Amino acid sequence: MADVDPVVQPAGPVRARAGAVRAAGAPLTPADPAPDPEDPARREAGRPRAAAGALPTPGEAPPVAGTARDSAGAAPEGAPAAQVLEGPGGPIEAVLFDLDGTLLELDMDRFLPVYLQRLAAWVADLFDPEDFLRQLVRATAAVMQNRDRSQRNQDLLWEVLWAGLDPARHPGARPERRDEALARFEQFYREQFPQLQFMARRRPEAAAVVEAARARGWKVVLATSPIFPMVAIAERLRWAGLSADRFDLVTVLENMHSCKPQPDYYLEVARRIGVEPGRCLMVGNDLRDDIAPARVAGMAVYVVEGLVLHEGEPGAAGAPRGTLAQLLQLFVKNGANGNIFAKPETLHGNNAALE
Repeated sequence: MADVDPVVQPAGPVRARAGAVRAAGAPLTPADPAPDPEDPARREAGRPRAAAGALPTPGEAPPVAGTARDSAGAAPEGAPAAQVLEGPGGPIEAVLFDLDGTLLELDMDRFLPVYLQRLAAWVADLFDPEDFLRQLVRATAAVMQNRDRSQRNQDLLWEVLWAGLDPARHPGARPERRDEALARFEQFYREQFPQLQFMARRRPEAAAVVEAARARGWKVVLATSPIFPMVAIAERLRWAGLSADRFDLVTVLENMHSCKPQPDYYLEVARRIGVEPGRCLMVGNDLRDDIAPARVAGMAVYVVEGLVLHEGEPGAAGAPRGTLAQLLQLFVKNGANGNIFAKPETLHGNNAALE
């Protein structure tokens, strides 16, 4: 039997905990606790039902149903422009792009166990690795399931994580050593996290489709699940050939109060960018975390083929589908000003800085 690299092939408990992160978000319906009535974006949420890692940082025509592939395995033709460019509330004014599996070819079910094992090994002198991962997954699940919008995701993560770590077993959890632990996490993301790029592959259309949306004057959001810190999401953007300054908002652990797959996450994004949910288009590959809850929030949706997750999710039935290249063609072909790439002056200003 060939030798197996224990880092590339994580042990069963690590893989199981990564799966727990992915499964942490419970489906929601509008019957769940009511959103804040003072937030106008949240009033858009009255639609039928809805449909993971985490990490410490100091201080991320009718719809086409089913979309079967032909016998050669080729993707079907993309959805008509009317399904994608017109939202429930009128013409699209903002596009939300998921990152992993959408703009970047990265299978999180493979990535998370490797990432978690390397992180635990990096801080093994400060935290017992097995119990640290157990408590980290627990804290991440608390963030994903939280409906109290009074705390940033980062604050809630640390509150739950510190409470779950016994200082007698975890020296890094002692109050006098927490700054040291935070610095070690930051060092991991700066020095070790980039080494995981081998698990990702760039999608050549990613930068072009983001620029096409910007050129149309739309707000553009990187709507990746905000359970990673900015430093980790910025690194994965680099793997995709993108940077945070191409987006009006990048959702990260530090700046959000909600998380996928909560519909509230999409309503918070809409409020932050000042666009009604009904004029937003969510582009993603995960039917449970991207498509179904965005629909509950009142947004138009587009499923990116290639790495579709959670097939059979009822809340995503009939959602328009196609490749990223087909979406790019829709943006360019239906641009009001012809060749949008020939008109760089149409690009709007943006501010991707954290608040």
